[in-house]
Amino acid sequence: MEDDDDGVRVTRIDVYAKPFVPLNLRAVNDAPASVIPSSPARWVDFPAYVSSFAGTSLLLADPPPPDLSEEQGESLTSEHALSPNANILLGAKKPEDLRSTSYHAYFQHALIQEATAQQHECEDHALYKVPLGRAHLDPRPDMYWLHVPGLRELSLRIEIGDVVQLRQLEFDARGELKQLLFTVRHDATVWNIDRARETLTLCVNGLAPRSMLFNVCFSVQAGRLGALYRSVMGIQKALRGGDNTWTRSMLFPSEADGVWQTTLNKGQVNLHLRDRLLNYEQVRAVDTVLTNGFGRVPYLISGPPGTGKTKTLVEMALQLLTKQQDPHLLVCAPSDSAADTLIQRLGKSLRPSEILRINAPSRSFPEVPGNILPFCRVDNDTFDLPPLQQMMRYKIIVTTCRDAELMLRARLTNADLYTLEQGVLSMLHPADPVSHPRLHWTALLMDEAAQATEPEALIALSIVAPPRGYEATQQRLPVFVMAGDQHQLGPRTASSKSAMQTSLFARLLERSIYGDHPLARSKQSGGVMRPLTGDLLPLLRPAFTNLIRNYRSHPAILATPSALFYHDTLEPEASNVTSLFSWNGWQGRRWPCLFVDNTGRDEVEMGGGGWYNNTEADMACRYALSFLRAGLALQQEICIMSPFRAQVRNLRLFARHSSYNIPAVNIGPLEAFQGLESKLVILCTTRTRNRFIAQDVSRGLGVIHEPKKFNVALTRAKEGLIVIGNSAVLEHDKHWAAFLAFCHRNGLWEGDDTGKDSSKAVGEQVVSKLERQLVRQEDVMSAGVTDAVKGLRTLGFRQTEVDEAWQSGIAAEQALHDRSHGETR
Repeated sequence: MEDDDDGVRVTRIDVYAKPFVPLNLRAVNDAPASVIPSSPARWVDFPAYVSSFAGTSLLLADPPPPDLSEEQGESLTSEHALSPNANILLGAKKPEDLRSTSYHAYFQHALIQEATAQQHECEDHALYKVPLGRAHLDPRPDMYWLHVPGLRELSLRIEIGDVVQLRQLEFDARGELKQLLFTVRHDATVWNIDRARETLTLCVNGLAPRSMLFNVCFSVQAGRLGALYRSVMGIQKALRGGDNTWTRSMLFPSEADGVWQTTLNKGQVNLHLRDRLLNYEQVRAVDTVLTNGFGRVPYLISGPPGTGKTKTLVEMALQLLTKQQDPHLLVCAPSDSAADTLIQRLGKSLRPSEILRINAPSRSFPEVPGNILPFCRVDNDTFDLPPLQQMMRYKIIVTTCRDAELMLRARLTNADLYTLEQGVLSMLHPADPVSHPRLHWTALLMDEAAQATEPEALIALSIVAPPRGYEATQQRLPVFVMAGDQHQLGPRTASSKSAMQTSLFARLLERSIYGDHPLARSKQSGGVMRPLTGDLLPLLRPAFTNLIRNYRSHPAILATPSALFYHDTLEPEASNVTSLFSWNGWQGRRWPCLFVDNTGRDEVEMGGGGWYNNTEADMACRYALSFLRAGLALQQEICIMSPFRAQVRNLRLFARHSSYNIPAVNIGPLEAFQGLESKLVILCTTRTRNRFIAQDVSRGLGVIHEPKKFNVALTRAKEGLIVIGNSAVLEHDKHWAAFLAFCHRNGLWEGDDTGKDSSKAVGEQVVSKLERQLVRQEDVMSAGVTDAVKGLRTLGFRQTEVDEAWQSGIAAEQALHDRSHGETR
C-alpha cells in the first residue's frame, strides 16, 4: 500500500504489466507443432559473389570468423542466450573489465544480455487471435497482410526477410479451440513493410484458409546478432596479433600513440574548400585529418546539436579524395536515415559512377528517398552488390555500420583484397619477391557515431583494418574519423543496462588521451574555449575537434542545454530565428521559449498500453493552431513530440479532429526526432504524477531523469520552444529544475507559478553565459544607453561584473586575432 497524489491509500500496481491474454491462447504457442517453412526473401549469394572474382582457392586460407552455430561453447547461440540460465553464462563482467585481452568475453557477455532482452521485447509484441488478410492485389502467390500495432514508431525490430511464426486458430460452436490447426506452425517470411499503415506483407506457403485468425510470435533474428558477434570475434583475433598495433590503437588509444606538439599551429589553412561556409573549427578539423599529424589514433569530432558534424564530414571526405593517392573511402552512419543524408550531400559533388549507397536487401523500397536511388545498386527489384570490377572503381561507399557486413561477407575488406592481390601476383610471377600492395580502403568516416553500439562500429572498422604484418611495410595506414555527440540519444538497445549502450565514440572520449587533454571541452571554464598558446607547449597534438557554433536555434533555446551538457561553450550563429517573435503568447522577456504548467491528470491505457494526457494534448494542439492562425508557421514547420507512444497516438487523434484539423503537423515519439529540427517544437512531457516515475525510469520511459532525452527534446527547436509539463513533478529532476529556474527567472512561464522560487529549485543553479548575454543585451537596449560599460553600471551591475564582461570581450577579440595569425589551434 502507498499514498497516491491525493493522500489516499492505494495498492501499488504495475502500470506496465502485460495485457491479460487467456491461458488457452497462450498455451497454443507452446504446443508441439510441425513447422511449414515459407519461401525466403531474396538475399546476396555470398559464396557465388566471392567465387566470381577469387575462384575457389585464393581466399580460403583466411576465412571470416565462424557463424554462431559453428563454434561450440563460445558462440552466441539462441539456445544459450535465451535460456533461463543465461545469467550463468553472463558471469561477472563489469565495464571496467574491458581490455584488449578480454574483448571477446566482454562483448559476448553484452550480446547475450542483448539477445535475452530482445527475446523479451518480442514476447511483449506477440499478437493473439488477430486476423490475417489475403493480399489480393499482390501478384505473387501466398501473400498475406498483417496489422502490427506500433510498427510505425519502430517499437518492433523487424526487417524484410525476417521469420514470423503463425499458429492458425479455429473455434467450435462453443467457442473452444480446435487442436487440429494450431499443431502446425507456419514460419512466414516478411516480404514487405508498410510502417505508415503498420502492416507487414508475409509470404505464407501451404496455408489452408479454414480460419484466418492467428497467434503471431516474433523472434530474435540470429543473423543480426550474429553479425555483431562475428565482428567482435574478428577484432579479438586482430588484437591478439602482436604485429597489428593499428587495431589496438583504434580501440585502446593511449598517449604513446599520439604525437607531441612543440610549436604553435600554422596560421593559414591552404585548402580549396568545396563548402566556403565552413567555420574555423570545421576547417581546422578537415585540415588536421588531411595532414594526419595527430598520431595513430581515431580522430573525434565532438558536435553538439546544430553545429555541423555532417557538414564537416562531407567536406572532409571530398578533400580526402583530392589529397590522398588513389583514395577509396568508407563512409558510415548507424541508421539508414543518417546514411541517406550523407549520400544526398556527397552526391551533389560526385557522379553515380564515383559513389555508391549500399543497402541491405532487407531494406524496403518505400523507405528509400527517390533522389538517392541513382546511387544504389538494384537487381530484380532488390538491393544488391555490384560486381567486383565496378565496386573497385567507386571512390566512396556509403552504408550503415551494420550493412557494412555485406562487404565483410563478400570479402571486400582491406585484409581480403590485400591477400587476393598478393595471391594473384604470386601465381603470375612466382619468381618475384613477395609484393606489398597498397590497401584499397584509405579512410573510414563515421557520422552520428555516438548512436552506434561498439560491435556495430567494429563491422565498419573491420573493413578498413590492415592485414597482419602490414604495418611492417611502412606504407600508408587507414584514417579513422568519428563525429558524434555523446550527450544525445545513444545506441538503441533492448537491454537498458548492457555495455552495448555505450558507444565506441563515448568510450574513447573517456580515455585520457581525449578526456584529460588541456583543450578538451570538459577542461574549459567560463564558457570560452581555451586557445592554444605557447605556455601550454609541449603537449599532445589534439586528436579531436570541439564544434561550438550552433547554426540552428535561438540563444534562449540553447541557454540551458549549453550550460548543462557542453560546459557553456555553445555560440549561437543561427540567422533568421526571429519570425515567431510577434506571437502574442510569449511571456516575461518574450524570448521564444515558454514553459506551460499542466495539472491535467495523466491516464494509462487499459492493458498496459501506455500513458496519455488529454489536457496536454488539447493544449498542444491549441498552441499549434494559434501559430497557424497567426500566419507565423506552416503545419509541416511545427513538431509535437511526447516520450510516451500512447500520447503520440492521442495527439494524432486530436490533431485530426475537426476542432483542430491540423493533420500535417509532425507528431511522433521523442526518439524519432533526433537529428531533425523544426521551426517550432511543442514538447509534451505527459507525466503529471510522481507516483509512477520510478517505473518509468526502470524501463527507460518518459523524459524525467533521462538527461539525453531532455537534451534532444530541447535542442530540436529553431525559432520557438513550448514545453508543457507539471512543474511539481519535473522539478525533482536536476536538469528539468535548471530549465524551470531559467523560465521562472525570465518570466517565460504560463500557468500558476505561485510560490515558485527559482532560487530554491532542485539541483545546482545554472545561469548560462547565453542567458547573461541575452539579459544584458536586452537591458542595455531597453535603457537606451549607447555606452555599453556605462549602461551596465547604470543598470546596477557591480564593477567586478562590468570588468568581467569587458575582459571577456578583450579575450574574444584576442582569440580572433590569434587565429588569424596562426597562434591558436
